[in-house]
This record gives sequence, structure tokens and C-alpha cells, in this order.
Amino acid sequence: MTFMIEKLSALPERASNMVADFHDDENGSTAIEYSLIVGLIFLVIVAAVTSFANTTSDMYGDISSGLGN
Repeated sequence: MTFMIEKLSALPERASNMVADFHDDENGSTAIEYSLIVGLIFLVIVAAVTSFANTTSDMYGDISSGLGN
């Protein structure tokens, strides 16, 4: 019976240790930072490809209208 009482009395200490460990853990925040960086890189790539596609489309349109005349 004393074993159970000791185990129950240690429960608040273990819970506070678990909360402190969770608070000090930085693995999740690192993953979030990396995902934000990857998202920003993706947006830059999409903007660059869109700009290149529009410029190329205009160039081919100019060539097509020049050949048509």
C-alpha cells in the first residue's frame, strides 16, 4: 500500500517535469521555421516562373505577329 501512496505523491512532480520538458523542447518550432522558409522559397520560384512564362509568351506572340505580316 505504501508503494501506491509513494507513486501517487510523486505524480504532481512528474507532471510538472513533463510540462517543463514540453516547454523546453524546440523540435517543433524548428520544423515550423523550416516549413516557413520552404514556403517562401516556393513562392519566389512560382513568381519567377510566372514572370518568365509571361515574358516568353509575349516574345513568341511578337515573333508570330512579325511572321504573319
